[in-house]
Amino acid sequence: MILKSFRVKIDERDISMDSAYKKELQNVLGQKNVTLPQVFIKGKYVGGAEVIKQLNEVGELSKLLRGLPLRPPGYTCEGCGDLRFLPCSNCDGSKKYFDEDEGQLRRCSQCNENGLVRCPLCCS
Repeated sequence: MILKSFRVKIDERDISMDSAYKKELQNVLGQKNVTLPQVFIKGKYVGGAEVIKQLNEVGELSKLLRGLPLRPPGYTCEGCGDLRFLPCSNCDGSKKYFDEDEGQLRRCSQCNENGLVRCPLCCS
């Protein structure tokens, strides 16, 4: 909520929506067990919620966020309603599609394990 109050564009990666995010976070932090949230600003690791809260209280967070693109007031993504994911258009979220050449069902390679893809409007 603190970051959203600054209206900066946020690339929020929900590890429950895509396991690749969890693996990416584990690799970047070099830890198997990670606590959430973990915040990166301009590609640099900052810390968790408590660190963000402290930075905000002492006025340092606004300095770190300076220069980031802003979202218009009241903006909601028209593509996904700010959910950041959509059902895959290739398999309609089923994670499978019918391969006509092979005559059988195949695992869709365009979506994640939940049959979702990132919203192309707000997560590009």
